[in-house]
Amino acid sequence: MTEQSIILNRLLDKFENSKHLSEPGTSHRRVMLRVGKKELPEYRYEDATTRDAYNEAARMLEAKQMVQLEWVKGRPLLSVVVLNLEQVILCYTALGRVHPKTQANHISTLIDSALEGVSVPWIVAWKEDICSEAVEHLKIPNFCKSDDTLLNDLLRSFREYAALSGSITMRAFSSKCFSDTKFFERNIRDLFLRIARKYDNALALACEENNLGEKEQLAFLGIYARPEHYELAGNCLIRTKQGELDLNVSGCWGLALPSTLIDSITEFEMSAIDCVTFIENKTNYDEYIASEKQSGELVIYHGGFLSPQKRRLFTLIANGADTTTNIRFWADIDMGGFQMFQQLQELIPGLVPMRMSGEFVDKFHEHGLARSKEYLSALKTDLENGKHLLFKDAIERILNFGVTIEQEAFLN
Repeated sequence: MTEQSIILNRLLDKFENSKHLSEPGTSHRRVMLRVGKKELPEYRYEDATTRDAYNEAARMLEAKQMVQLEWVKGRPLLSVVVLNLEQVILCYTALGRVHPKTQANHISTLIDSALEGVSVPWIVAWKEDICSEAVEHLKIPNFCKSDDTLLNDLLRSFREYAALSGSITMRAFSSKCFSDTKFFERNIRDLFLRIARKYDNALALACEENNLGEKEQLAFLGIYARPEHYELAGNCLIRTKQGELDLNVSGCWGLALPSTLIDSITEFEMSAIDCVTFIENKTNYDEYIASEKQSGELVIYHGGFLSPQKRRLFTLIANGADTTTNIRFWADIDMGGFQMFQQLQELIPGLVPMRMSGEFVDKFHEHGLARSKEYLSALKTDLENGKHLLFKDAIERILNFGVTIEQEAFLN
């Protein structure tokens, strides 16, 4: 890169970060390189050859009216190089560099066209945000500033994701998008998830509550590294498009259903069931079905967060239950447990909590998990704002003892 190119590129970098680009006409500040402030670090005045080369390059740019120069008084040293704002387009042309407005319009048009007809809410929210920033403020994501390759791959994955009719494995999704089973994982997955976490509120909340890894985040969105397995035990029939599964034959130990089966399930026949129990913790689930499960009870391992297939399974179970069936949920007595109850209750309005009341905080507080002042303050604020009112007595005791109760405490 020549000395002229280095000077112009540094000036245009400053121009692009100034109000002269984002809010034309609102600033009177000069766009300049202050040599003494090391804003042109290549200008090494102690090296005569380097200094003279940059001096000559700067004079040539001044002769073309691209810059104005200021010199150290009485010495052949550059002090300031100022961009001539009236010749900005000429500077971009001389470098073969794309003006941000041109680039922003191109990116906005590309995204808008590629995602036409896509209705997935978080993808639409991302599109509107990016296009708005591009058109109104000439800002585009860093990953597509140099070229469109990654953006085009991302848009292709968004289109294919929006067209899915159900869940899919990550390898199959990658093959569908790129005819390469590993391309999505290697090149797109991290960016795809970063955007999804920012614009999908439900995913963001699930990550906050459950500390989800990348595989769990993708599963939440319906893309599986491998099929999930859902464990349940009880005396009911599971009707599928291919036939029937008698869950009762597994005895008290239950069965695990792969997520790939869920779309084939048409109905849960639960005439022998008068109680449905969701248990969030796996150890407690295993202990409960071995020692406490009743003959008319269907017990389901909840597992913390609701992926699309798990939501579908739980909805099928709720639809199969009689209106008089008692449906309950047991989780940690803490903020995460309260939030998980609320999410499940949105699917099953008649849901009631199990072993999550204040009396169990009283009973197990000596084995409780100590919480920070910040955590307790946030929980108190939630209660004051009308959240988790069903757990008011439990929260009051949590605030009193300063601890929350994990389900494992019941096993002591």
